[in-house]
Amino acid sequence: MRIVEELDAPTFRASKMDKKIMGYLREHLAEAATQTISEVALGSGVAEATCTRFVRKLGFRAFSDFKTALAREAMEIRRHKLLTGSVENGEPVRETARKLLSSNMRALESTYDALSEAAVGGSAKRLLEARRIIFIGLGYSGIIAQDSNFKFMRIGLNTLAVSDSHTMVMLASILGPEDVLFAISHSGETEEIIRAVTLAKKNGVQIISLTESHASRLWKLSDVTLGYVSKETRLESGSISSKMAQFFLVDLVYTQVVKLQPEGTEKHRQTTRALDAIQQQAVKKSKKT
Repeated sequence: MRIVEELDAPTFRASKMDKKIMGYLREHLAEAATQTISEVALGSGVAEATCTRFVRKLGFRAFSDFKTALAREAMEIRRHKLLTGSVENGEPVRETARKLLSSNMRALESTYDALSEAAVGGSAKRLLEARRIIFIGLGYSGIIAQDSNFKFMRIGLNTLAVSDSHTMVMLASILGPEDVLFAISHSGETEEIIRAVTLAKKNGVQIISLTESHASRLWKLSDVTLGYVSKETRLESGSISSKMAQFFLVDLVYTQVVKLQPEGTEKHRQTTRALDAIQQQAVKKSKKT
């Protein structure tokens, strides 16, 4: 995981002193990339030895290695801001398009950088072993749930998509240990989703979540979390960058499932393609008549 992402959502247990350093780095990212360990320690209000332990928790052997990586990330962030900026009212369409394109590419690249192979593999394994798979999501996440349901249903998995909060709770109450609840929430804090997941968890249901990579209640409740990176501005709420990152991870898990059971999934895909062809022919005949 990148340094700037660790500052927002550390993958290690951060001590009180670590949080002081993290706070200082967030506020002085560019300056810290050129400072000595003594200057960072002084600015953070901690001892130099604490800074050394902190960078080792991040996976660096020495403070100099940490500084090199931090400087590289700071440069990337500055370049990204110059290329994208923020979407503003009244700007030309092409300018907005360029910013959104860059934002979408950045979201996919950051999601790839933060990718957990264990999470993808664990999700695929649980889906293949599940008796039933329920995809849940509200609003934009409900669209992802519907698409995911259609995708996995076509290869023979027993799936259902639900975007109604009452139905979510009802299903969560009757699911069991052999089932999987696949919860989708950008914030990871949607009350209706948390309520359904908490209830399912009590029944021993396996929980897979698709959510942004930061500490959230949904992340903590999940057995496996597919985390993505996507920052939305005020004018980009529900932006395509978030959905692209979500689609990307679902496609990745889907591909892993197909890889694990190539013969079975291909048989189901051939069957559904044949049904699609029959339906298309029927539609064409009905139009002629």
